[in-house]
Order: sequence, then structure tokens, then C-alpha cells
Amino acid sequence: MGDEKDKPFKVIDKRASSGMQDSSESTKKSEGDGFTMESGKETGPNEIDFVTLIYSFATGALISMGLAPDPQTKKTQKNLTMAKQNIEILTMLQAKTKGNLTPDEAKFLDNILTEVRLRFVEASR
Repeated sequence: MGDEKDKPFKVIDKRASSGMQDSSESTKKSEGDGFTMESGKETGPNEIDFVTLIYSFATGALISMGLAPDPQTKKTQKNLTMAKQNIEILTMLQAKTKGNLTPDEAKFLDNILTEVRLRFVEASR
């Protein structure tokens, strides 16, 4: 586990509002997280799928933990209350969608929740 802590964490915001979305991209991958989630369809700048929703909350949590700069202000700030709220929303989504997700979606949500929870514990120290 010591190696996990030393790995850099990179967040790439691919939401339409960031101006960095590539509509031809059908695979969503978070650098350094060890898993890839394929959405199976292309999403345009105004479309959202389940994976994008989960990424949005997870990215919000990481920004609030001070692990990535705010995309608008370009500043890094800690707001652990907001990070905890985003994690709680992800946990609620996991509970409310249980049995209604594809196996890939369920695994993706479980993996991302584990990752942000671990990062939260580290940021809380």
C-alpha cells in the first residue's frame, strides 16, 4: 500500500463545460486508477451517461480534497465537507442503483468509490 500513496493522481475533466471533451472518444479512462470503463456509445457535448455522472461527483470530491485545481479558478483548496458530500452522493447512488447497473457499471462505481474514500482518508490527515 505504500506504493499507492506515492503515485501521483491526475484528474482530467472531460465534461463539456471544460472545453476539452472529444466527442469521438468512446472509452473513458482515469489515469492511474488501474481500470477502464467503456461506455459503449459516443456522448456529445450536451449528453451525459452514468459513467460521466459518476466521474463528475468523483472529480468534485478530488477537487474538494485539494488533489486537483478548481477548473474555473485554477486554485487548489481543501474543503473536506464538500468532498465528504460528494462521496456520500456516490454512496447513495450505489445503494439506489443496486441491481439496475450492468456488471461493468457496478464494478466501476465500486472501484471509484474505493479510490475516493482512500484519498479522503489521506487528505483528512
